Formats: sequence, C-alpha cells, structure tokens
Amino acid sequence: MSDRTITTDSGSIVTLTDRDGDLIVLLDHPDAPADMRPTEAGRVIDGGFQPAPFAAWGLRPPALRAIADLIELEANNA
Repeated sequence: MSDRTITTDSGSIVTLTDRDGDLIVLLDHPDAPADMRPTEAGRVIDGGFQPAPFAAWGLRPPALRAIADLIELEANNA
C-alpha cells in the first residue's frame, strides 16, 4: 500500500500509512510544534478507527471525515 493523504480545509494533513502490517493514521499541520509533527493519531483495526488518547486535540470533524474517507478508499482497494 502506498500512503494516502488528504489535506483538510484548515490545513491539517491526514495520512494513512502501513507500518509493519498495521494501518496507521498520522496527523500533521504546518502550524504544529516541530516535536508534534506528525502525530500518530491512531490505527485502523478491522475497518474501524481506534484513536490514540493523546491525539484527541487534532480529531476535529474535518480530520475525522478525512480519516473515514481514507479508510473507505483503502477498503475499496483491498
């Protein structure tokens, strides 16, 4: 799988990537502090999103929509 990315209207970059067989969701934003770029937002498990507790700051509706879209794209291409 190649990384899939969506940029939200607010500039957040949501990426779905494969790490050792796990689907990982990464969040990035140009205005975020360097030590928080990118942040692992969670994992895709059995087709559902399992958020990481410390990533809640970035899980606003546009980012959640982007995550859902990326999961659907991945499922349709599996």
